[in-house]
Amino acid sequence: MNFTFWILLLLMLLVAIGLIVFPLLRARNTTAIAYKDSNLGLYEEKLAELDADLAESRIDQEHYRAARQELDLELLDNVPVESADTAGEHYVARRKKHPALVLAIAVFVPTFALLLYFQLGMQAASKVEGQEVAQTKTPSVEEMTANLETFLQTNEGGVQDWRMLGRAYKYLKRYDESIKAFSHALELQPDAQIMLEMAEAIALLNGQEFNAEARDLVMQAKALEPDNINVLWFAGVAEFQLGNFRESIDNLSRLASVAKTDEDVNKSIRFYIEQARAKLIAKGETVASVDELLQVDETARLATNSEPAASSASQPAASAASLRVAVSVSAEARAKFSPDDTVFIYAKAAQGPKMPLAVHRLTLAALPAQVTLDDSMSMVAGMNLSAFPSVVVSARISRSGSAIAQSGDYIGEYQVKNVNASKEPISINIDKVVP
Repeated sequence: MNFTFWILLLLMLLVAIGLIVFPLLRARNTTAIAYKDSNLGLYEEKLAELDADLAESRIDQEHYRAARQELDLELLDNVPVESADTAGEHYVARRKKHPALVLAIAVFVPTFALLLYFQLGMQAASKVEGQEVAQTKTPSVEEMTANLETFLQTNEGGVQDWRMLGRAYKYLKRYDESIKAFSHALELQPDAQIMLEMAEAIALLNGQEFNAEARDLVMQAKALEPDNINVLWFAGVAEFQLGNFRESIDNLSRLASVAKTDEDVNKSIRFYIEQARAKLIAKGETVASVDELLQVDETARLATNSEPAASSASQPAASAASLRVAVSVSAEARAKFSPDDTVFIYAKAAQGPKMPLAVHRLTLAALPAQVTLDDSMSMVAGMNLSAFPSVVVSARISRSGSAIAQSGDYIGEYQVKNVNASKEPISINIDKVVP
């Protein structure tokens, strides 16, 4: 609040109080006006009308006297002083000033107005100021990464500091630096989850393919936490990409208990196991069915409405899929963000894993724009557009630059029911706020 605001507020209160109390302080001091409004004035008007009626013969003398007598009696009852001047003065005297009421109003009105402002206005102002501060002071991922770099240059830092830096580098696609940061964290403390994150950074640097170094990290994590769900998943994918299909099936089949309770996990596991089975069958090896591997009987499968997994050996390889996306933004959404804020355009399986199948990143200043999402943009090999027939394409503005949707972001979505049949560009307008 600045000084000018309070001056204006005080002036407005004084004007409001003046408009209310001025009539209560002012008494009529012109007897002519008071006289006009007094009973004596009304008497003379009625008497003039009565004289006019007599002169024009509308009434006779007898009725005139009776009416005149009635007016005189009424005047005696209502006007204690019998002259025009004294009647006006009497009327003015009856309109007393009300200093007590004026004082009460002068105190009550500003007090009530201020209390109401502090209860409602200050709350609203605080919310607006809080939003403005959040909008102007929220640092970007790049700024936070630079701050953390500066801190670690002058301080030894702990495991979580180096882990956080590795994640930030990975998000910014600075994979070499991400690997070094994770390696530094592992030197301080061996940790299965950090090993997995470092293995993922190596795979991303290697064109989204696990190599021997990444696999070794995953195996080290497995030795530390053999029953960790994330470890088993990474082990299954790493072994699959390196051609160790039997080992891939062994790791993924150990996630059967999770697959029974999570349909997304179930679909992902079945996808990889079926692909690995096809490779082994093509080599002449015998492999149990997916249901047998996951220990799912026919009754349980039908109860969960899960379709039987068709053998990949009998299906042709899926062709590369791509989607053209035309992205626009509403005027309301654009006004709430700066031109440099990040826009994520991504596709996820309509029914399947929550991991994005394809991601494209640009800035708000670039909108409207048309981009293409395809299999080359998948985060992990095999988890791409071609692997899922139906996807949900989203476009989201993020002030913080976070890949995870946050309250206050704006988003637009469009469901593609058949990826392979979608030839024309789909249109998405960013116009809904993320709750």
